[in-house]
Amino acid sequence: MTRCLGAIIKEGKKHICQHTLYHCINCGSVGCDQHSFSQCSNQGFLYCKCLVCGTNGQSKIFYSDD
Repeated sequence: MTRCLGAIIKEGKKHICQHTLYHCINCGSVGCDQHSFSQCSNQGFLYCKCLVCGTNGQSKIFYSDD
C-alpha cells in the first residue's frame, strides 16, 4: 500500500498527508480519500467518490511498484 505525500495545511502549518492512496477503477485517477473537500493537495476522492469522473465506490488501494 502506498501513502499519500500530498500537503495538508492545518492551523497555518504544512503536514504530509500520509493517508492511503486509492485508484479509481473507472478512470484510473489516483489520490487519497478525504472527508472534506480540498483537505489535501493530492485528494482524489471525497467519501469514496472520485473527484475526476464522479463514480462512487469504485476505488481500490493503490500499490506502487517501487
